[in-house]
Formats: sequence, C-alpha cells, structure tokens
Amino acid sequence: DKTLILIDEIGSGTDPKMGGAIAEAILRDLHHQKVFGVITTHYSNLKVFAFQTKGIINGSMRFNRETLSPTYEMKIGRPGSSYAYEIAEKSGLPKRVIKYARHKTGKNTQAVEDLLVDLQKEKKEVEEEMKDLKSKQEQLNRLVRIYEQMQRDLEFNRKRQKLEAREKALQETAHSSKELEKLVKEIREQQNLAKAKNLVKETRTKREEIAEEVTELVEEIYYKPEKPYIRVSKKTKKGEIEVGDFVKLKTGGTTGQVESINKKAAIITMGIMKVTVKMRDLQHAEEPLEIQRERNVKTDILSTGAMFNAKIDIRGMRYQEAMEMVQSFVDEAIIASADILRIVHGKGDGILRKAVKNKLREYKEINSIRHEADEAGGNGVTIIDFK
Repeated sequence: DKTLILIDEIGSGTDPKMGGAIAEAILRDLHHQKVFGVITTHYSNLKVFAFQTKGIINGSMRFNRETLSPTYEMKIGRPGSSYAYEIAEKSGLPKRVIKYARHKTGKNTQAVEDLLVDLQKEKKEVEEEMKDLKSKQEQLNRLVRIYEQMQRDLEFNRKRQKLEAREKALQETAHSSKELEKLVKEIREQQNLAKAKNLVKETRTKREEIAEEVTELVEEIYYKPEKPYIRVSKKTKKGEIEVGDFVKLKTGGTTGQVESINKKAAIITMGIMKVTVKMRDLQHAEEPLEIQRERNVKTDILSTGAMFNAKIDIRGMRYQEAMEMVQSFVDEAIIASADILRIVHGKGDGILRKAVKNKLREYKEINSIRHEADEAGGNGVTIIDFK
C-alpha cells in the first residue's frame, strides 16, 4: 500500500481478449492490495471495470475531433475513445480498408464505447448532485430542528406570560379586597346590606374566574407532558393517600407532599409552608416538575385561599431560615386576604421576637402588631392585624 505502479498499455503484446482478461485480473489484484498507480489502456473491459469498481477512476487524454489531433490535456472522471478509425483515416489508410474494418467490428463496439463515455459522465454528475443534495438536506434538517425548538419555546413563553399576567390580576384582586372591606363596612353602616352583598358577590366571582383561568394555564403549561423538555419524574399514584405522597386539592392548585395524617386531616408541606387540609379535599398529584424550580414561576396563589393556615411556628429555626418563612407566610396571607395571623417564636432572650417585629414593619398592609395574652403565650406569640 506504499507502492506506486505505472503501467503503459497493460496486457498488450498478446491476444486482445486474453490480454484484456489478464490486465483486468492484475488490476483487480493491485486494487485489492490498495496500490496507488496510473495505468494506460485501450481495452474496453478495463474501462467498464473502473466504472464499476469503487477506488478506481477513469481518465482520458482530450482529443480534438475536428482536427483529429491530441490536445495533451488530461480529463479525470470519464474514459476516452480510441478514435482508431478516425486516426487511421487521417494517417492515409484507404477508405475501403477502413470500411471493411468497421464492418468487422460492427456498430455495437463503437456504440458500447460511446455509451460508456456517456454513462461515466452522467455518473459523475449524479454523484456531485447527490453530494450537494446531502449537504443541503443536512442543513435543512438542522434548520427544521431549530425552528421546531423555537416554536416550542415561543409557545411556552407565550403561555407563561399569560399565566403571569393572570397571576398578577389575581394578586391585585387580593389587595383590592382590603379596600372592598372598607367599602362594605361603610355600606353596612348605611344599612344597605343588599348593595354590600352584591359587591362581595361580584368581587368573589371575578376572583374565582381569574383563579380558574390561572389553574387551567398552570395545568396546560406544567402538567401536560407534551413537550420533550418537560418531564414528569413519577407517574401519578393511585389508591389511598399516604405519608410521603404528592397531593393537591381536587379543585386544582399547587402540589404539596403529605408530612403526616391525623384521621380526617393531613399536614401538607408546600415549600417552606405547612398547611392542614381535610383528606376528602385532596387527590393524588404528579411529583412537581423540574421546570417549575428552574423557571421560578410561582403558582402557590391558586390554593392559598383554600389551604392557608393563619399560624406558623418558627421556634428553634436559624435567623435567616425564620425570616424567609415569615416573609413567605405574610405574602401568602396577603394573597389569601387573611385578617389575623399568629407567629409563634417563643420567649427566650427575645432575639427572634425583635427580628420578626422588624420584618413585619416592611409591610404597609399590616395595621397592628401585638402579643398574645399571658395565658395564651404572652410575648412568645406575635399577633398581626391587617388593615
């Protein structure tokens, strides 16, 4: 395979039929040994062999058919014709001799040689076109994959933006409910109970409609496994609800995990929040999706109204952990339109009590901050009244 072979007129000097066969056998064996080389020949069987064999390529010396003279230019990729009769005629052989020779070889020999030339030309053109088509197809496939991914991302972002807009609207209704309470109070003072009931009903209906729309969007975006990059880690469990199961309200909402079960109620862990819910209101849910944590899209507002517990216990927690829990607790209370909250922090040396008080001052929605009666915990419990 490190040898270069140069052979001029391989197989000549003997019977053309046998010489052609021997030449093809030699060429075949050299090709099997992966030898490099250049071989000249006039044998048609070698031209056909090169046409059919991968790793061997035909070539020819260009010839001017009008002047019947060589151009001394090499043409790679197609076999040449010997132009034997044309050159013989130019050399001065009588026409009757050439005519007889043509008759002996017949038209088929020349036709086969011409056909081989044309086939070699077409083969090369097809190979070049196929190579170009393959390159274009690979490029097209890449573009299609990019387009499909962009379509999926665009659709996901569109739905997520719509969800965020509805969540914001839901939060606004929660905040505006405080003003509504003031208005209702004024109307009650004016003894117009019918008008008060209508206002409450209209606000509640609007909030329920928005909450339902948000729930549908959350289900569509995060709970329908229709996109390749949204994967549910476990299938929804069936049967009775047990400790450790993932659950949510039958009306929809955020998924939580069962921490403990006490007869007809269960304590559900949702992030850093713990809420108590009746067993009859719960159903099995899929394990929370990774994308919810990656995208940081918060959907807890869906269930806080129904699952909110107005009391938390932060005794024994580290400062940072306790402040984060208090902040989440108050945020949830505002969204759920809670009136009174209780934070159990214990008495101790008063560090947690002071930290909680400072944290609560950040909320303008809070009307007053006070402590429980001595018999109910004293300054170990902070009570929050909203406006």
